[in-house]
Amino acid sequence: MTRISPGESHFVEVAGVRLHYQVLGEDTGRPPIIFTHGGGPGSTAWSNFRLSAATFSPRHRCYFLDFPQFGRSAMVPVQGPVWSWHARKLLGFMDALGIPRAHLINQSFGGGVALRLAADHPERVARLISIGSQPVDQGVLAPLPLFSKHAANLMSDYYLAGGGPSLEKMRVLLQRYELHDDRRLDEENLRLRFEASNNPEYIRLLQTPGAFGEWENLLPVLHRVEAPVLLCWGLHDWFGSVDVPMLMLNRLRHGQLHVFGNAAHHLQSECPEEFNRLAACFIGGES
Repeated sequence: MTRISPGESHFVEVAGVRLHYQVLGEDTGRPPIIFTHGGGPGSTAWSNFRLSAATFSPRHRCYFLDFPQFGRSAMVPVQGPVWSWHARKLLGFMDALGIPRAHLINQSFGGGVALRLAADHPERVARLISIGSQPVDQGVLAPLPLFSKHAANLMSDYYLAGGGPSLEKMRVLLQRYELHDDRRLDEENLRLRFEASNNPEYIRLLQTPGAFGEWENLLPVLHRVEAPVLLCWGLHDWFGSVDVPMLMLNRLRHGQLHVFGNAAHHLQSECPEEFNRLAACFIGGES
């Protein structure tokens, strides 16, 4: 697989909040692609999607955006419903850079933000891909593990227990929660995730009551999404079984679901060739 280096770091201020992003590729006349990341410790758009950069950057201008509270973006509290707050920042990012319409490719947490934006501003989203995103409070068959006592301590266990962030704790976290096959762990991604997680400013946020906003169930607004949506799900995703995207699929106007049989939560990292082929085919049918 071809791997390329990240673009230079850029910063833009949106409603007083500094956002960090990287850019690859030239303007080819096609809608650009904005990649957004998951919510796990040390997540950034580049670390989550660097194995997809070589596939998409020759045909699209690609933006790798870090949300507030992640990467080198500002460590500020979220105020109000979480998906709506971040979606307004994503919209402001597009406005600031003069992006009228874009494809959105998103890991987990980022998919919730993208779906909220697509519901509120359908004219700004061309096509949308989400990977393991669960911006809903339940599945069809069972409660989401994300809301269990076991998962509730995921962030605090990593950041606050046992001496704080470490490379070995990050290795265990990635293998336990994000991958089905431990052998698929990428050492470069491990390094990037650990370095981004080792941030005292984030630890201060974690100790601030209410800093991560209010939970928001997007199920009631999914019917307002007009863009074609591809939901990608790993059969072994620890955060929820395949009934979760099926519930979402039933509410989307133009939804598709692709289940990866031998993967968990980070499909684009665990089976990048399969994901990139699928995503490129879906984005290639741009409207």
